[in-house]
Amino acid sequence: MPSGHDEYDRLIRPMEERMMRLVWGVTQNADDAEEALQEALGVLWRKWDRVRVHPNPEALVLRICSNAAYDVLRRRIRREQRAAYLHFSRLSAPKTPAEVLGAKECLAAVRQAIAQLSRNQAVAVTMRLVHGLPYGDIGRALGCRENTVRKHVERGRERLRGLLGRFLQEQTGMENL
Repeated sequence: MPSGHDEYDRLIRPMEERMMRLVWGVTQNADDAEEALQEALGVLWRKWDRVRVHPNPEALVLRICSNAAYDVLRRRIRREQRAAYLHFSRLSAPKTPAEVLGAKECLAAVRQAIAQLSRNQAVAVTMRLVHGLPYGDIGRALGCRENTVRKHVERGRERLRGLLGRFLQEQTGMENL
């Protein structure tokens, strides 16, 4: 019977780089990526018996990593929203739309919009549009058919357009984009 260390070396160690790329792609922050990877490894440790017997353990490992990364991202977004609220509530002079729509705020808005998608849509959109993974790989990671993944991506993109369109309208005061 192989030890836990042998099983880790057999299954997880070859995937460590892919796991880190996945959590980095979601979080885009070294500290958050490290936190997400540690959380994912903790989940893997607790659920190791299920991971070992899963029909596609690699897909399950990547799904656990993705979920952990989105959880960390959501926590960071909530912290940033609280900090931004406190910061903007203290400002006395209004800012112009150009000042408000800095690159950092725009990126935060995109992350926030992705965090508002359903979990499957967020994972599918990120894996397809950010990482460029084929629909088949995403389907295996999500445990669904390729056509379902295509629908998740389509609906996720549509929802992002709506969420980000409203964000731009609020920030610029423009009616039509």
